[in-house]
Amino acid sequence: MSLTIEQYASALDRLGHLIEGHQLDVARAEARALIGADVGGFVTDRALLAEVTMLKRPDIHVRERLATTAAELRRSAGIAVPAQDLALLERLKAEQATAKPAAGGEVISSNQTNLSTWERIAEWTGKALQWIGDRLADFFEWLRGFWPKSKHSKDAPTVGLRWIVAAVVVLIVIVLLVLALEVIRRSQSRLEIGAIESEAVSSRRDDDPLSRGATEWERYAAQLAAAGRLREAIRAWYHAVLVTLYAAGILHFRKGRTNWEYVSALSPQVAWRGEFVTLTRHFEHQWYGSDRSPAEALDEVSRRARGILDSVRRGAP
Repeated sequence: MSLTIEQYASALDRLGHLIEGHQLDVARAEARALIGADVGGFVTDRALLAEVTMLKRPDIHVRERLATTAAELRRSAGIAVPAQDLALLERLKAEQATAKPAAGGEVISSNQTNLSTWERIAEWTGKALQWIGDRLADFFEWLRGFWPKSKHSKDAPTVGLRWIVAAVVVLIVIVLLVLALEVIRRSQSRLEIGAIESEAVSSRRDDDPLSRGATEWERYAAQLAAAGRLREAIRAWYHAVLVTLYAAGILHFRKGRTNWEYVSALSPQVAWRGEFVTLTRHFEHQWYGSDRSPAEALDEVSRRARGILDSVRRGAP
């Protein structure tokens, strides 16, 4: 791809608008297409575009860098910077400006704002434990005022009482840590179960064999089968075989090519060609000729698919 400086700057502006509009899928795709493009003798900023491709949510810092880069490109080429671009830069700077803290308030550093949820919980837990320890120390110090003073050592510290205070504080800390770890463990288990179920319930990538690797298709087939979606599990097994054959160079992907064209492209010298023909026939019948697949059909397809995958991975001719 070859771009002029103005085209490149306009493309960066468009990425910023897409991020602002929460159209992250489109922004990531267009950023990938721009990586490595020639712009009047230099290539596009790979680091900046890579940040866009890895965005999980709209990021004002990335938007500001995109806008700043576009403005500097136009200035370096002698192109007038549009007034709306300058206004955008000012607005982004204003959005990032730190508000003046209230009297007695706590200043939050930029590092703290970038902490993950679990890091924030850990930080808050540590502050809470420190506060509890301080309050307990004050409480026992207050109790010590009612403790009978020793006649033999008037100024000697009450060592026994201090050990009791320390033991109680340690016990409370241990209990709180155990409770926090249990909450974290249960939360993570719920997240993992939810992630697996959501993946098996709906996915827009299922029609494209190249949207996953072979092992990903195998895991996805197991998830679909566990959810009772046997027809889709059969398709996942077939896609796992296709992706493996593409990767091995035995078949070559071409958009619009049918499954039987892939069969005809397979060399007659391949020992497992008959298995692939039978696998294709089973898949076509279950996917295009039936609304519901029985468990026996899934067992048959998965068995033949595993046989072909094992042969290809062992390097069998």
